[in-house]
Amino acid sequence: MNTSMRSNAKALFFITWAALILLLANFAHAQQEVEFNYNGRVKHNGTPFDGTGYFKFALVNQNGLTSYWSNDSTSVAGSEPSGYITSQVIDGFFNVVIGDTLTGMDPLVPTVFNEDERIYLRVWFCHDLGSPFQRLNPDRRVVNPALLGQQSFDEDITLYVDAENGDDANNGLTTDTAKQTIQAAVDLLPDILKTNATINVLPGIYRESISIGEKLVAGDREILINGNVDAPDTVIISGADAAAPTNAIREYGIFIENQSNLTIQGIQFEYTTYAAIGIYERSTISVKNCKFEYNFLGIHVRWYSFANIQDVVMLNIHNKDSSYVDSMGVLVSDFSQGDIRIAQISNIGTGITSNYNSTVVVYKSDVTNCKYGYFAKVDSRLVSGFIDRNNTASNCGEGVRAIIKSLLYKTTGYMDYSGNDINQSAVTGSLIVE
Repeated sequence: MNTSMRSNAKALFFITWAALILLLANFAHAQQEVEFNYNGRVKHNGTPFDGTGYFKFALVNQNGLTSYWSNDSTSVAGSEPSGYITSQVIDGFFNVVIGDTLTGMDPLVPTVFNEDERIYLRVWFCHDLGSPFQRLNPDRRVVNPALLGQQSFDEDITLYVDAENGDDANNGLTTDTAKQTIQAAVDLLPDILKTNATINVLPGIYRESISIGEKLVAGDREILINGNVDAPDTVIISGADAAAPTNAIREYGIFIENQSNLTIQGIQFEYTTYAAIGIYERSTISVKNCKFEYNFLGIHVRWYSFANIQDVVMLNIHNKDSSYVDSMGVLVSDFSQGDIRIAQISNIGTGITSNYNSTVVVYKSDVTNCKYGYFAKVDSRLVSGFIDRNNTASNCGEGVRAIIKSLLYKTTGYMDYSGNDINQSAVTGSLIVE
């Protein structure tokens, strides 16, 4: 949104507001201080402004008549603070950390966000101190005050989602104030997590495509998207709309990029046009106790990513005699790795594929009624694991297959690939090793 401003020299400015991105950062236990980022763009006479910008900030209620905080604690009833801070503006872009005491701001404490009312950021800007400060309209809502308002960031974060009774305007902190969409709960998480964060997804059908990425999770902490591990078919992420519940229209159920320390468990994924779960760009993800039905591809792991996949069931409408052979249960490709334990995959074009300089290790899994059971291709490796072994491929067009300088290591006595139209094949410089 653009807001015009005039100085006493009648210089015209435009401010482009970016979304407020909130993060928990530089938390000091003694003072319990918090910070969050505010960024935007300034133009002068239609040209991106360069130089030193002067800013004032206040946190106010929705009608702007109550001040909860300001950069120098002088704002009253939403009024302009006396003091200011400076920030360099490059090609019109600027970034300010609200609550950063190193820039001369007063500290921002989490109790500010314990108010019942919604909280908004009010900003004033000036391009030179010879001109009056201009207020930027509208005030911008702080989107996750409930998390910032926690008394201690040593406490884990728990959020709730309820497709039937939730509302994305809720704070998500209890079952009675649950969000309605999983995406809204993901968006509520700060960009930097120093604690565990659990998103409890209550029974229901979630007709959405969720994107998650670039959340920095400290140490061994994790983000958990938690459904029902005992009955994953009660928590469903669907790529189809209610009006046509078997017509897939969404590409992904969950799209993950550049994200680590994330676990997804107890959810059924169905009717996506490409992948139920896409794990991309150096992500490290665990998928446990999930079910997949009627997806073109169950899980795709790509571009230097790693997936730990455990206790999953994958079904589809396709079988070994279908011409629709490109569908897959799990595809690990492009310099990635997969660790698959206790998977049951059937009626899919290819059960498990390792492709293009990738490695997959499989333990105690069964692939049935597929065109190909286990497939290694293009400088890749697919290995039957050395513990919890006994992998099977049965009633498939080909049980195990390796092409284009790939290695499929069956571990004699620990992979049963009998009972297929063709039990094994290796072509184009590939090997199948007992």
